Amino acid sequence: MRLKRVGATGVTTLVVLLATITGCLAQNLRILPISKQQTVAVGKSVVLTCQADAPDPALVTQPQWRDPKGQIIMEAAAGTRPEIYTEAMPAKQLQLLYISSITPAMAGNYSCEATYTNIPLSASVILDTFVAITWTNANENQYATKGKDFKVMCEVTAEPAPSVDWFKEENPIVTGDRYVIHANGLMIKNVQESDDGTYTCRAVVMQTGELAERNIKLEVYTAPEMEERETTVRIKEGESAAITCKARGKPPPTYTWIKASTRENLATTSRFNVNENTGLLTFDRVEAADYGKYICSAVNKAGQNETEIEVEVLVKPRIFELYNTTAPEKQEGRLECKATGRPAPRISFRKRSNSERFVNGPNDGGRITIETSSHQSGDQIESSAVIMISNLNRTDDGLYECIAENDAGEAWRNGHLAVQFRPTFERMPTVPIWSWNGQTVNLTCVAESIPNATIKWRFRDADLVETPHIKIFGSGPISYVTITPLDRGLYGIYKCVATNTLGEAEHVIQFREAFPPGPVVQARQETITATSVTFNIVGPAEDMGPPILAYVAQFKENANFDWNLAQNRTWSVNSPYTVENLRPMFTYDFRFAAVNQVGIGSWGSPITVIMPRRSPPEQPKWRENLSSESLIHGKYADRYELKWKIPAHNGEPIDMYEIRYCPVLKISGEWRVSSENECVTQELKSFEAITYEVRGLHPDTRYRIHLRAHNQLGFSLPAQLYVQTALGVERSGFAHAQLLSSGAIIGLSLAGVIICLLIVDLLLLCFRKQGVIATLCGKRAKKHNDEEAKLGSLYGWRFPLPYCSMKPRAPPSPAPLPPPVKLVSTPTYIPTTPVDEKEPLKDTDDAMKRNSSVEFDGHRVYATSGGPIIGKNSAV
Repeated sequence: MRLKRVGATGVTTLVVLLATITGCLAQNLRILPISKQQTVAVGKSVVLTCQADAPDPALVTQPQWRDPKGQIIMEAAAGTRPEIYTEAMPAKQLQLLYISSITPAMAGNYSCEATYTNIPLSASVILDTFVAITWTNANENQYATKGKDFKVMCEVTAEPAPSVDWFKEENPIVTGDRYVIHANGLMIKNVQESDDGTYTCRAVVMQTGELAERNIKLEVYTAPEMEERETTVRIKEGESAAITCKARGKPPPTYTWIKASTRENLATTSRFNVNENTGLLTFDRVEAADYGKYICSAVNKAGQNETEIEVEVLVKPRIFELYNTTAPEKQEGRLECKATGRPAPRISFRKRSNSERFVNGPNDGGRITIETSSHQSGDQIESSAVIMISNLNRTDDGLYECIAENDAGEAWRNGHLAVQFRPTFERMPTVPIWSWNGQTVNLTCVAESIPNATIKWRFRDADLVETPHIKIFGSGPISYVTITPLDRGLYGIYKCVATNTLGEAEHVIQFREAFPPGPVVQARQETITATSVTFNIVGPAEDMGPPILAYVAQFKENANFDWNLAQNRTWSVNSPYTVENLRPMFTYDFRFAAVNQVGIGSWGSPITVIMPRRSPPEQPKWRENLSSESLIHGKYADRYELKWKIPAHNGEPIDMYEIRYCPVLKISGEWRVSSENECVTQELKSFEAITYEVRGLHPDTRYRIHLRAHNQLGFSLPAQLYVQTALGVERSGFAHAQLLSSGAIIGLSLAGVIICLLIVDLLLLCFRKQGVIATLCGKRAKKHNDEEAKLGSLYGWRFPLPYCSMKPRAPPSPAPLPPPVKLVSTPTYIPTTPVDEKEPLKDTDDAMKRNSSVEFDGHRVYATSGGPIIGKNSAV
């Protein structure tokens, strides 16, 4: 038992001793973060926490921090924040130490102190500092110039010192021919555009394990390089122009333009505009003085370059001198033309009456020569040309055109070369001048000459003097004499004498007395039909009088012996001498006379003509002179237009034309109808028709066409024609005829609307006694009632019909009408006084005096029945 007690007491004592030792060990201070030595980068902020560990924290005093010099670090005053200060947290028995930005001087041993039941407690920590990797000169964007050495700057500081490596696009760079790694950067020799890219500068501090990278973008700049272009630019005066200057470079260069002669910056000069980004130089209204050298300068960060451009201003030629000149015939004439422009104008001449220009040098066998020259005149070039014409003749007279031309354009001016020549009467007529019955005449004389000529008149080798019957007007270059030949001694040869400084010329004028023409030499029948006859007339000689102007025929029935009852026909000379509208199977007597300015000649060349019996019409003739056997090529593939002359009807009027056409082939030189079944006959019911279009033909087919005229006695002989249609489709060129035209459709539509409105109005009238008709009937009834009241019972049987339900009364029987008036024909007056056959007949029949216009075989003849000759082709 005693042993047991001793054992129990020992165990108790051991437990108490262990508890006491454990309590002493649990009372201490801890510094967080837990590390006896800490390394901090310079410039970083540091926070150290001092924490008491004790069984009863309330028995622990507030911890305090001491700096490496053993001085207590105080808490920060309110509103301040020093570099080093403490901050207490009593509730948790904590004391915080703040270092805002640690420096190497702040390194050392920092301790924390406190007591626990008067037992001192302490803890410490050593703070070491180091310098972190710092980029001091390592811009992320750097720029190199092509062709030069360049160092990619990357200055880095650290303590301990770092080691630096270089990479490009993740590929390591080592020192070599082109790259040299320096402490403060990467040297690149002879930079090229291929060196453009991203470079990586990597710094490593092995002692601290710190690693940092800096990506640097290197952009290689290239100095401006001028693009090749023409060194000379040509622009035109008066126009707007632009010159472009282009350069390659990085970054894109900016441009300036300078005029070399004046050193003007054109960006600030009027009339010029410079785009500094594109290099475009714009001229607003180019002037001649703008020519010369211009300098284009391109600048960027890599350098500067310039080019020189020669500007030529093209100035349109301007002719400033061309004078009219005069030279005598057979001598030399000159015209000089001067013009300015740039480049030098090329001058040439041409005569306005000729489209061809003269060439420089000799022309016309050396008679005409052109010489040219040019020289500088101010800012332009002056050119001159002289045209020299030797042995001048009258044809050299006229306008000469000087043409000056260069690359800028052309200019023209006319100069006149007047060739002086002696008087001439080349254009004066030599026909005699006629007079009769003392009529006054003019003898006109026009002398052509340069200078103008003076004119004198001579008669019978003596100077002509004025008398009461002779008057002289004008002395040149135009002169005329009026003569009243009451005395036959005034007839004869008159001379007009023209004189100027170069010579003299005379013109002879025959002044003769005129007489009526002699009798017609011969008149014979040429063509005859049942109703017409054509004559061939041979007129009298014209020696004794003016030219024949017309022929007159008188004709009468053979049974009538009185020429006073004859009819007249007048024809102009050389027209068909045809008399129409004669009666078949009758005999006619004809006689003929000639007409000139004096009057009608004597009748002669009588002839008797017996008209044939009535018969079918004459054969039609084509209006164009077409052969009946030749082949005509038509313009169209499916139609052909026929044109003919109205033939003589031979006593019975033409009532229709028959057109028959058949396809034909030419076999052994003869035309033959290919198929009678394909022949087509068409009738044209008209006696005045002269055209007809045959339709429905086949393309590229030959046809024989017959045209016959018809009257009551039958058909004429056919007019024949062979036609070949053109190639093409078998289709008519005419649109199908519409059943109704657009105008007819509109008219019918309006008529339908009006009818509908009328029906509605009638219905209103019958059932409602309203509408337009009802209103009009009411007014008319009132008017008729008023009139009948005034007129009495003459129309009393009538009354208005205002409504459809009323029935009118039957009118009274009309009074008998007066007998009709009988018309009596007026007797024709026949003169009984005999008429001299040498005078024209004076017809009294109005029907015989009417002018007639006859178309015979395509020739229109104007004729009159008696009286003076009138009409389009009449000569008197």
